[in-house]
Amino acid sequence: MALQFVIGRSGSGKTDRMISDMKKQVLNDPAGRPIIYIVPEQMSFLSEYRLAADDELGGTIRAQVYSFTRLAWRVLQEEGGMSRQHITPAGRSILIRKIIEENREELSVFAKAADKTGFVSTVEGMLSEFRQYLITPDEMEKYRRSVPSALADKLRDLQKIYTEFNQALVGKYTDTEDYMRLLAQMAAKSDYIRESDIYIDGFHSFTPQEYDVIHVLMNTARNVTIALTTDRSFRDQDPDDTHLFRLTGRTYHDLYEMAVESGVDVKEDTVMYGHMRQKKESLIHLESQFDRRPASKDKKSHGLTLLQAAGRRAEIEGAAREIRRLARTENYRYKQIALLVRNGEEYRSIIETVFDDYNIPFFIDQKRPMLNHPLIELIRSSLEVISGNWRYEAIFRAVKTDLLFSFDEPRENMRRRMDLLENYVLAHGIYGDRWTNGERWTYRRYMGLEFTTVAQTDEERAFENQLNEMKEEIAAPLYRLQKRLKRAKQALECCRALYQFIEELKIPEKMEQLSFEAEARGELTASAQHNQAWDAVIGMLDEFVEVAGGERMDAKKFAAVLDAGLEELEFSIVPPAADQVIVANPEKSRLAGIESAFVIGMNDGVFPARQMEDGILDDEERDVLISAGMNVAPGSKTRLMDEEFVTYRTLTIPASRLYVSWPIADSEGKSLQPSPYIKRLKEFFENLEEQLLANDPADLQADEQLEYICHPDPTLSYLTSQFQLKKRGYPLHSFWWDAYNFYMQSPQKRMAGLVFDSLYYENKTDTLNEKTGIDLYGTDMIASVSRMETFHSCAFSHFARHGLKLRDRLVYRLEAPDIGDLFHGALKWIAEEVERRGMKWPDLTKEQCRSFAKSAVEELGPKLQNRILMSSNRYSYIQHKLEQIIARASSVLSDQAKVSGFSPVGLELAFGPRSELPPLVFNLKNGARMSLAGRIDRVDKAEGSNDTYLRVIDYKSGSRDVDMTEVYYGFAMQMLTYLDIVLTHSPLLTGTEARPGGVLYFHVHNPYLNTKKFMTVEEIENEVMKSFRMKGLILGEDEAIHLMDEQLESGDSLIIPAGFKKDGTLSARSKTADEDSFGMLRRHVRRLYETAGNDIVSGNVGITPYRYNKKTPCTFCSYRQVCQFDESLDENSFRLIRPRKNEEIIQMMKEEEDDGTV
Repeated sequence: MALQFVIGRSGSGKTDRMISDMKKQVLNDPAGRPIIYIVPEQMSFLSEYRLAADDELGGTIRAQVYSFTRLAWRVLQEEGGMSRQHITPAGRSILIRKIIEENREELSVFAKAADKTGFVSTVEGMLSEFRQYLITPDEMEKYRRSVPSALADKLRDLQKIYTEFNQALVGKYTDTEDYMRLLAQMAAKSDYIRESDIYIDGFHSFTPQEYDVIHVLMNTARNVTIALTTDRSFRDQDPDDTHLFRLTGRTYHDLYEMAVESGVDVKEDTVMYGHMRQKKESLIHLESQFDRRPASKDKKSHGLTLLQAAGRRAEIEGAAREIRRLARTENYRYKQIALLVRNGEEYRSIIETVFDDYNIPFFIDQKRPMLNHPLIELIRSSLEVISGNWRYEAIFRAVKTDLLFSFDEPRENMRRRMDLLENYVLAHGIYGDRWTNGERWTYRRYMGLEFTTVAQTDEERAFENQLNEMKEEIAAPLYRLQKRLKRAKQALECCRALYQFIEELKIPEKMEQLSFEAEARGELTASAQHNQAWDAVIGMLDEFVEVAGGERMDAKKFAAVLDAGLEELEFSIVPPAADQVIVANPEKSRLAGIESAFVIGMNDGVFPARQMEDGILDDEERDVLISAGMNVAPGSKTRLMDEEFVTYRTLTIPASRLYVSWPIADSEGKSLQPSPYIKRLKEFFENLEEQLLANDPADLQADEQLEYICHPDPTLSYLTSQFQLKKRGYPLHSFWWDAYNFYMQSPQKRMAGLVFDSLYYENKTDTLNEKTGIDLYGTDMIASVSRMETFHSCAFSHFARHGLKLRDRLVYRLEAPDIGDLFHGALKWIAEEVERRGMKWPDLTKEQCRSFAKSAVEELGPKLQNRILMSSNRYSYIQHKLEQIIARASSVLSDQAKVSGFSPVGLELAFGPRSELPPLVFNLKNGARMSLAGRIDRVDKAEGSNDTYLRVIDYKSGSRDVDMTEVYYGFAMQMLTYLDIVLTHSPLLTGTEARPGGVLYFHVHNPYLNTKKFMTVEEIENEVMKSFRMKGLILGEDEAIHLMDEQLESGDSLIIPAGFKKDGTLSARSKTADEDSFGMLRRHVRRLYETAGNDIVSGNVGITPYRYNKKTPCTFCSYRQVCQFDESLDENSFRLIRPRKNEEIIQMMKEEEDDGTV
């Protein structure tokens, strides 16, 4: 029994020395005593490969590579102890979740946190730490009594879970920590251990459990040799906290003291000097000076490169170019190159994209969770469907895994069908038993109050049949799973129900097919992942049954416990090919044979790492427990002291070339600072300068630009950006023309041509030819006012909606237009009901208004947006509030009618072909014709002393006024159009010619009054009437005004936008126009329609939005992603509209008519 240390600085040859010793022993006696080589799990594959691939050894049985866990399996197979079932981290999480569910009421701290994602995993990690650090529940009870109450409560909950966990494991299951405990117990009895020479390599520190195992090994085996990275022995004392080798020095000291106390013979250390790994003087100098202060400077920095990148993508692209150069010009194998990245979550997607673009084979040495795999997502979403009342999100998460459907149908066809179904479900707000109650889903293309009586077409009927077939295709397997889980009383039955579900869906065959397809595409990692996912799910279900099969469990609890296990499943992939760039975290991975290393992301907060408190115990709590004598893992403060050692090991990994890079900004443009180690590196060398990795090579000198031409795919992008600069007058180096000539003669010519054509792209539209215009709009166009307003606002928006027929995806929610439809419909219903009963508006009481409003909404509500007002309690409340608004509006309309000489002669009055009133018809170019159609909310008539007056009222759910500037430019033609219609056809309405009374907006709302003073009922009613004062434009004649408000003598009217001064003249606040002005407005609006119609049939689809008073149609336009309007482009700009007063607009129209310019 003897212990020997092999020590030396990084790269000094410690591992080579140990392997050389093992090799000599094997060559001298191939069948001699066992040789055990213990390394970290992540180093085992490389170590086995190195021994197996050695030409002299030709393989060996005598020397075996183990991790501590694999050694435990070997010893327990020999000595017994393998009879108990192994429990994986997923099984442990299932067990912990079950314990939490069963004891939730007894947990004072964790009860609420237990349902948070990742919490069970955190608890599992804490229990694993307790077991690794040999902490028992009884010890926790002892320490709990001497710590603050908040920490004591945490420990009480942990102790409860830990006790139950241990009781569940004892005699039944074995986990990783149990293997270590059993190894410490059984190793002393093992003949295999007793006869062995043991080598331990690749570790820098050990857990208390591992120390226990090493203690037994050094007291049992013939010899134990341990390699540690440290510059000297620490037999007499620990290193201080600032020492570079603090971590390994303390490990050395602890092992030495353990050996001395046990009476183990400690041989003289084997100290490795020199630099067996590093080949370049610069790397040797870096290693030797890393912990020297001040460091000596070397003139030669060849082999070390500092790279400052504009961003993370530029950084990875720079690494990719250099990797291609090393492989092409210096004969590097890809496996000799490593990309060392500590914050992999920031870089992973960029590395995958860029390395694929550059055709660089790579392997990311990182376990990935299985949560995003289609099979895991299918299980989680399916259980959420059942527990979450068949909500849209969960159902279509399951649908989009593709695993609910037969693979016999092409998946693209299936996805298109499911897109249609998803649109229907979204539009109709389908959830709950509407999926399973057997009732047929119905389909109508037009939904709304005015289309409820339209017959269903054959096309709609065919689509309805398809919808119901798709519904059954989705719902049937999920509903069978729901019924089985509902019948299940125990976890075993729940697991069986889930297994039947995935068997019925033929998941094994689908996983196999997906694996074959991935392999055929050359995606070897993805291929392996499909097989691993299936094995992991089946293994986890077996564990679930083993751990909790007899437990009473409903579907909700089953889903929660199962989810805890699914969160722990990880892919474990070995490199699928021999020659690949390895992408690794230098802190966790163990690498060998690396000639060139790229240290990526050398920023402050990464090197050294910004220490974050994680887990259940924070740093302060850990310090309290350590002070109390409890041996827990070190906190973030202790880890920070070891950051120097982590950086040292990272920078000393390569043998020949070291590239250190950092971005100066993140993806959002926020500044990033370089690591302080960059300054340290510059202190080691006299002439070490930073190089720039730019996003665009144009920022660089010619020789630096040339480096960007290294692979056809990314070079095409760079070449395009260079040509863009050439268009702006910048010079272009000749080698870019050489690259262009290459593409023109290569198989990529067609793709390159398309890319180069984009250089001359302008974001503007061409005019449609006559045939296309006729095909889109026809020769007899039926147009609405809003459509023409859209055209005047932006011709392209009109083209997208009315030419291409593009529409927003319908979503089941109550929108402003729906509320507007209900207001219009309800007020019309009330007016018709008043007329049917022989009543008059002025005679209505408030109670009658409330009753009519309730009846109107009850009648119309079911016809609105697929019965949305009946869909939930929330919408029932909204329906009640809408009833109140309509009742208030009806009451105000009644009050206004009491003092008005105007009364309705038309409600929801339709005009257009085959309507109550004829359309306005415009003869257009090319023999086309445009008929204007629509519906007017309300037309009122009043009889004056000699004249008949007509006015138009439009109900609005928001406040609105007539803006003459908007009328002039065609953005708001509605009210003047309606007035023109009713005046043109007044004989049909009144039997005589009529004069314009005005155009008014009535705001349908339920006002809230803000006041600080006491108000009487009369004052309150007065304020309410003011809030309902109609806005718009009225005829500025006394008779017309008094007919609208018979009580108005002086002051402002409570009904209309007019008032009289004391001298009897109109006040300045009055919004009036004379009859000639109304005539000019009508003629101007007609010209706008004719102009718009001619432009439409002439093919005008220009991207021409306006800006007026900070308002632009783009704000609420659905087609921004289609037109790609961009103010930064020369060809895209807003039409700037200057606001003008009403009088100025009238004068402009008058001058245009007088000048004959219209």
